[in-house]
Amino acid sequence: MPLIRPETLEDRLERRRASGRASAIPRRAGPGPSPLSSAQQRMWFLQQWDPAAPTFNGCRAIRLRGAIDVDALRRALVHLVERHDTLRTVFALDGREPLQLALEDWGLDLPVVDLSGLGHGEREAELGTLLHDLAREPFDLGRDLMLRATLFHLAPDEHVLLLRLHHIAADGFSDAVLNADLSAAYAAYRAGREPDLPHLPIRYADYALWERNRLAGEELERLLAYWTGQLEGAPPLLALPTDRPRPAVQRHEGAHRPVALDAALGDGLAALARAEGATFFMAALAAFATLLYRRSGQDDIVVGSPIATRTAVELQTLVGFFTNTLALRLRFGGNPTFREAIRRAREVALGAYAHQELPFEKVVEALRQPRDASRNPLFQVNLRAQTGPRPTLRLDGVEGEPLPVDIGFSRFDLALELQAEPGALHGFVEYDRDLFDAETVDGLAGDLATLLARAIAEPDTPILALPLAGGRRPARA
Repeated sequence: MPLIRPETLEDRLERRRASGRASAIPRRAGPGPSPLSSAQQRMWFLQQWDPAAPTFNGCRAIRLRGAIDVDALRRALVHLVERHDTLRTVFALDGREPLQLALEDWGLDLPVVDLSGLGHGEREAELGTLLHDLAREPFDLGRDLMLRATLFHLAPDEHVLLLRLHHIAADGFSDAVLNADLSAAYAAYRAGREPDLPHLPIRYADYALWERNRLAGEELERLLAYWTGQLEGAPPLLALPTDRPRPAVQRHEGAHRPVALDAALGDGLAALARAEGATFFMAALAAFATLLYRRSGQDDIVVGSPIATRTAVELQTLVGFFTNTLALRLRFGGNPTFREAIRRAREVALGAYAHQELPFEKVVEALRQPRDASRNPLFQVNLRAQTGPRPTLRLDGVEGEPLPVDIGFSRFDLALELQAEPGALHGFVEYDRDLFDAETVDGLAGDLATLLARAIAEPDTPILALPLAGGRRPARA
């Protein structure tokens, strides 16, 4: 089989994301309650264990420089909630089955918090505290809007907009849709006219019903056969050394540590990926899994990674929760070179993409792994690695800059997020504070930088020979 050249692979993946390969999704016969999608149902059940936990809260904070039309912004946010019904959808039990229903009677406010009277240092400290506390406020899935907005007034031409969303209503892909629609509506209201956005072909509830009907019969069996074959016999726990013993019940108390790597590492990793007919994500997966192998001594590594699963063209302009989780298993038996590790990562990722529509919870059920309250099933580490700038909100006449907010939780033992942009490779590690200290996580980031530098310069080096930064190691497993 001939090697797929880099451009062909990238075009193929992009074409699949953009055009979709699924049949048209029909509209439901009428309004009213609807079943949940698989992704929503998974999140709804998890939320029931601890309704007050912020585990599935999402927040986007944007520092805005320029004159803000507060009334136009408020009206644009209302338009956003009216347009995307997932943002005004509530959930209730019908017997033992949860159903979703978009509210027809609702209201959205935009509180303005004035911090302009404080000195710069005090103002930024108070802003950080308020962002953290507001981002942790729980959502009541049975009655709340799934979008909340707060505007902080810092100076005449400086504000911070905080958007809080529950993950059941919006995924990471939704950010680009939210930003585009909010920007267009704001510009329209600022100009004194009504927004004129393109008609949405379907609603999220249409998708949820279609997905339920589609994932059955032969298609379900095909997907189950792939994932059970891929993950059968995988180790249930990644034995990374930790600073403290694992608690009997996972509390998800976490924190972020920033990661800033030399831009040359991002460029070099991308170039090496292209040479092997792979994407930047595949090469980053190979590097992260190699680091986990070196730190754990385990040559069979399962890494989780989210994927949008918007495989139908009708889904590209919807705000909603379509994300599935892929369990990517890399085996390093035989001490392969780093180049070979990228090839293995490429093969695993392409197979997973081709079978991405099987909900993660069905994979867990099929493998019959016993539930363990101390850890996540199938994998305990997660990776996101992307290229290009992040989606940024751009309001008419205003400069916007994303502002990171650490709300103090971790869904996994460790999660690495990398963003490769022109002239920069940065991100963060999200970690479970019950397991790891901050300096241990910093050591992992240092090891990653050292490993990458040698792997990029000498990709035919066996992975066990790649150097690590060294330094302090955790005291016990």
